[in-house]
Amino acid sequence: MSSKIDSFFAKNGLLAKALPGFSVRPQQQTVATAVLQSMRKRGGVSLIEAATGVGKTLSYLIPAVSMATPERKVVISTQTLALQNQLLEKDIPFLQSIWPTPFEAAVLKGRGNYLCLQDYDVCRGELWTAGDPQFIQIGKWSGTTETGDVAELDFTYPGWMDIRANVDTCKGQECRFFDRCFYYNMKREAQDASILVVNHALFFSDLAVRGRGEQNANLLPDYHYVIFDEAHHLETAAAGAFGVAFSSSRLPSLIDKVKRASRRLDLDQERLKALEASSLELFSPFAGINKPDFNVGEALEGPHALKNAQTQVAGVGALLDRLALELLKQDTSGDPVMKDRIDGLRRQCTRAKEELAMIFQGEDENYLRWGSQNRGGRRGPITTLHYTPISVAPLLGPTLWAHNRRVGATLISATLSTNGSFEYLRERLGIPPEDTKVTETLVDSTFDYAANTLVYIPRRLPPPSEAPGYAYEVVEEIIRLLDASKGGAFLLFTSHRALNVVHEQLLGANLPYPLLRQGEMPNARLVEAFKSQENAVLLGAQSFWEGVDIPGHGLRLVIIDRIPFAMPDSPLHKARVDQITAEGGDWFNDYALPQAQLRLKQGFGRLMRGVGDRGVVALLDTRLVTKRYGSDIMKFLPHSPVTRFMEDVTRFYTPETEAQPSEKLPL
Repeated sequence: MSSKIDSFFAKNGLLAKALPGFSVRPQQQTVATAVLQSMRKRGGVSLIEAATGVGKTLSYLIPAVSMATPERKVVISTQTLALQNQLLEKDIPFLQSIWPTPFEAAVLKGRGNYLCLQDYDVCRGELWTAGDPQFIQIGKWSGTTETGDVAELDFTYPGWMDIRANVDTCKGQECRFFDRCFYYNMKREAQDASILVVNHALFFSDLAVRGRGEQNANLLPDYHYVIFDEAHHLETAAAGAFGVAFSSSRLPSLIDKVKRASRRLDLDQERLKALEASSLELFSPFAGINKPDFNVGEALEGPHALKNAQTQVAGVGALLDRLALELLKQDTSGDPVMKDRIDGLRRQCTRAKEELAMIFQGEDENYLRWGSQNRGGRRGPITTLHYTPISVAPLLGPTLWAHNRRVGATLISATLSTNGSFEYLRERLGIPPEDTKVTETLVDSTFDYAANTLVYIPRRLPPPSEAPGYAYEVVEEIIRLLDASKGGAFLLFTSHRALNVVHEQLLGANLPYPLLRQGEMPNARLVEAFKSQENAVLLGAQSFWEGVDIPGHGLRLVIIDRIPFAMPDSPLHKARVDQITAEGGDWFNDYALPQAQLRLKQGFGRLMRGVGDRGVVALLDTRLVTKRYGSDIMKFLPHSPVTRFMEDVTRFYTPETEAQPSEKLPL
């Protein structure tokens, strides 16, 4: 490690002087060295699993700042807003305060996060905004905000879609508001920065644009290196960016905008009615599907159903073409506001036609047509149709991992390896196994799991099942655990259905602990409510398995209902399983099991967040000890003592006893 970097992490270094309670962690230095060495190679790539407690954020930030310049930018990409805020509000300002020389950092977000002054100006003249108190608040805010970032608002504005920046209405330098544009001001600030903070969705959207070779369409400035924190999300983020999604509300929303404009234009109203009817007819087969995700083929039954839908899409496309042509012919001389408005509507017509055609007429064997349902839309249930890559490996290979790549990367997370290796990650992302510029680093946690944690797998539970009796047995086990810990628990579920069943039964048990359930309020408020109540019990799924940081005694028990295998009826999961099988692979060991391992490690990681933390992780899935794959999963969890006896859990929560678990399982 260079002396400059070493001066930060040494016993009497800059971090020790600036951070009370700082202790030298060899693991942190190991990670920093791996990042630095990778950055020094042209196109170097480092894969790093840094367990909780290592201090991974500073371990990659310090090498990044030491190497970055405005001409050789380093991008830091995260999955969650929480980590992005931590970087921008805490870690980067801290480094700026102690760094020997000044450096600039900037955040870049997608267009939709920023107010568009042009579209806001258009909407000011609309009847639907007249007298709207929230729109009036937006107007006041637009005159005082420096960023135009929607995150500054302390309320949710339902009409944000109409006034946010978007590529279809953007006129770039031709816009009369260009000098004041919040989006372009953000991009200009990024030009002078050495460190750019983005999210995975924006990074991969930029990568997709670059891959298509679109001129002057890059979403990010050129950069020298990218650090992916929370890198276990990269496959999902890349699949979203390289795919297409089209909701049932999109055309009705476009038609509403055209109708509002048509009060001052000469447009064929019958054509608008025909487009509205065609949109409704196109999406009607999917409205009756009563599950969150589905394969398009489930709704388009019969040998000619897809062909008929493609014919409908062609008809919708023709109507959009004619509408765009009609808009082009409108006389807007002397009315620049209306001209801007019409130009944006025309581009929205064109993009809608192209994306609908891609979803219904795309023939790439590596892509899947599927749908999702959202019951909470303003207009009622919303169906979204997707055209998503099944594997992102062939897409990332030529764009991110090309042999002669100019840009290097670090992929880092607390949960990145499976079975002690990065083979699963490399396979899913298309990182060539023979690439000599790729290095791998695994570092253990600095926490003493052996002394401060206990893993409990109950003896009495049968294997997980959907039988009603099983749910009752699980609830009884949960109640015993909560009695031992006196609350202070996260209950993590693999499905919302299981969460709701357990929540209902716990309510009936009249426990003396506050019960909090995901969905009752925004996640951030739930976490604050949990922290404010010493003995609270929070039931969560999906988003609560990771990214929630509650150090201290407040969280002393984590209960996980079962091994988090992906839902077998998920269309994308099934398509990936089928693809692996068709290529001669073992879908369970090569895909399903590694996924579950990573997810379980994330859930387990909610418990230990600080040096003084102490608690129990209860895994209510006896397959972890009865199935061969269970022992493989357990082997790569943190090295905690394991028991199958509730008596050991009770003793663990009694500080004056030092009893060891009655039984340790062979790991």
